[in-house]
Amino acid sequence: FNDKFERIFRLQEKGFKDDAIDFAKLAFSNLIGSIGYFYGSAQVQSVYTKSPVPYWKAPLYTAVPSRSFFPRGFLWDEGFHGLLISTWDLDIELDIMSHWFDLINSEGWIPREMILGSEALKKVPEEFVTQISSNANPPTFFLTLDYILNTRDAELLDRHYKLLTELYPRLQAWFEWFNTTQVGDLPGTYRWRGRDSLTNRELNPKTLTSGLDDYPRASHPNVDERHVDLRCWIAMAAGVMA
Repeated sequence: FNDKFERIFRLQEKGFKDDAIDFAKLAFSNLIGSIGYFYGSAQVQSVYTKSPVPYWKAPLYTAVPSRSFFPRGFLWDEGFHGLLISTWDLDIELDIMSHWFDLINSEGWIPREMILGSEALKKVPEEFVTQISSNANPPTFFLTLDYILNTRDAELLDRHYKLLTELYPRLQAWFEWFNTTQVGDLPGTYRWRGRDSLTNRELNPKTLTSGLDDYPRASHPNVDERHVDLRCWIAMAAGVMA
C-alpha cells in the first residue's frame, strides 16, 4: 500500500512532511475501505404512484460517505469519490460507475440515495427514506469521467472501449433528464426541485437536491428561482458529453 500510494500520489516527491502523508494515507484508506456491496430495493415516489413503491431489486457496488453513520450510496458523493478511486484503480471505479448507471430508469433518473438493506435503513430518518423521482442530485460522475478522459484516455480506449459505448446512451439519457425536468420557467434557466415552500421551521429552506444543503437561496421557494450552480453543472456535463 505504501509503495503504491507514493508511486501514484508522489507526496514525498512533492515535499510533504511525514505527518501530512500519514494523514493522507489514513483519509484515503478510509475511502477505499468504505467501498462495499449492497443489494435490495429502494423506496421511490413518482407522479405515477399515489404512495411510495419499491424500486426494482438491484446490487450496488459503491463507496459510502461514512461506514458508521451513512452506510449507503449517495449519488453526488460518488462522483467525488471516483476522482481518487479512479486514480488508484480504474477498474474498480468503472465497476462502481456501471452499478450506478444500472439504476437509471426509463426516464433517465437515478435515485439520490440508495438505501439498500436493513442496516442502511436503520440509519435513515423516516422522512428521508423515500426517493422522489422529480428530484435531482449534482451529476458529479461527469467530473469523474472528465478526469479519466484527461488522465487515462489511452487505457480507457484500449481496455474499456466496449464499456464506454454501453455507458454513453445512459449518460445521454441522464443528461436529457436534467435538461428537461430541472429547467426554469425562462429559457436557459435551471432550478433544483425539492425545496419545501410550506415549512415554518427554517428561514432558508434547505436544497438537499443541490448537495449544498444549506447554501443561502430564496427564503420563499418558488418557480421564479434561478439556480446558477445547476446551470454550471449542466454546462460542464454538456462539455464532457461533447
